[in-house]
Amino acid sequence: KFDLGGDKFFMVMNETVSVHESEDARLVFELDNQRRVLCAAPGTNGLLFTGGEDRGIKAWDTTSGKVAHSIKDAHSARVKGNVVLAGSDAAAGDGDPYMVASASSDGVIRVWDIRMTSKEKPNPLAEANTKSRLTCLAGSPLKPVRQPKLGKSYNDKELDTPAEDS
Repeated sequence: KFDLGGDKFFMVMNETVSVHESEDARLVFELDNQRRVLCAAPGTNGLLFTGGEDRGIKAWDTTSGKVAHSIKDAHSARVKGNVVLAGSDAAAGDGDPYMVASASSDGVIRVWDIRMTSKEKPNPLAEANTKSRLTCLAGSPLKPVRQPKLGKSYNDKELDTPAEDS
């Protein structure tokens, strides 16, 4: 995966995430997760979110190589997918606040506010049990494409009847 600016890319192998420069593929450093990493998603402000067999979510600072935020035991099963639900100005680097969604192999999808990681045991903002064995997760923030039109709706009786000729 590439970071949001395209300056770095990340590769995962077992417990290690390697951070490389995009220009020449030079290895910047490696992140040691202790347990197998199963998913990774780049966030704003140089963060990389990982999840895996440790059932938690980590936000790595890709400039220092240290864990910036961590949600331990985010799920009761291994985390198989995560996605950063950054706001519309994520490309501008304004990533506070933003949300992260995670999916575990037991079928549970949870949405987290990363600012809540300072709590001992943060609670998810939302949760859904798909009753399926999840293997990945994709998503994006919802942003309205156009504003709704004011006036008559399609349910109004006038729109349902054909026009009369005079």
